[in-house]
Amino acid sequence: MKDTCHEQHSRSIVKAISYRIVSIIVDLTLVYLLTRKIELTLGIVILSNTASIFIYYFHERIRNKVHVGRRPTKS
Repeated sequence: MKDTCHEQHSRSIVKAISYRIVSIIVDLTLVYLLTRKIELTLGIVILSNTASIFIYYFHERIRNKVHVGRRPTKS
């Protein structure tokens, strides 16, 4: 039986971006509290979160190919 519950690429992108927004807010707060330097904080957070968006996207695409624990949806 073929699995019919694959996510579209656009859904993975939206999930990645929404998660990163929350993560950016947390990262900004924590890095600023540690460094007290806004320029350093922004540099670290921008670099880290830009990389994380791509890592999360590819992680989701790979995970979408793993069928353990998934059930097909009934139409």
